[in-house]
Amino acid sequence: MATADRKMRFGGLLENPYVSMIQRNILDHGRWQGLANTLRSLELNTVLDIGCGLGENSKVNPRGYIGIDNSSPRISFARKHFSASRFLVADALKLPLKEKSCDLAMLIDTSHHLNDEELSNIITTMTRVSKKWVLVSDPVVFEGQSGISRFFYDLDRGAKFRTMDEMVSFLDERRGLVMEKTDFFVTFPGLYRHGVFLLRLA
Repeated sequence: MATADRKMRFGGLLENPYVSMIQRNILDHGRWQGLANTLRSLELNTVLDIGCGLGENSKVNPRGYIGIDNSSPRISFARKHFSASRFLVADALKLPLKEKSCDLAMLIDTSHHLNDEELSNIITTMTRVSKKWVLVSDPVVFEGQSGISRFFYDLDRGAKFRTMDEMVSFLDERRGLVMEKTDFFVTFPGLYRHGVFLLRLA
């Protein structure tokens, strides 16, 4: 099964953290605030963020946050700009963490870079390291999506956007997890709809 990751698209331009940050602020602003709204009702001491990118999600739980990414430039950026949190360069399938070492393991804006097999393997790993919760959130394809929104989805470095129903169906099949909540939020200027899927360890 072919990978859905196209990180080196456009010559790897968007791998540059500063270019990526500008692009996100223009086209997909307010992502971490949408995430924070979802997590507000949960009591969390430790949060693991797989595929943490530039580290913005650390704002949801700065002192008890560990961000992991396989991109050294992005981890360097995150360490510089979010120094209260811990960041590691690591493979999502070989996490340097003990079993049940965090309250929440989350995969944010990353699943569209993964084919079904890769996503399944990472969720299995998340289930291993989490004590309570697994959260997956990603832009989803939606009914009535505008042409300009579809255009920017097509330009993305990930090639496996799914619908809300496809995500729910996929996640419902994961062993040891129970779907607790599904939701979505739209980021400014309205091009991206982010599905949110909160699962509880059974």
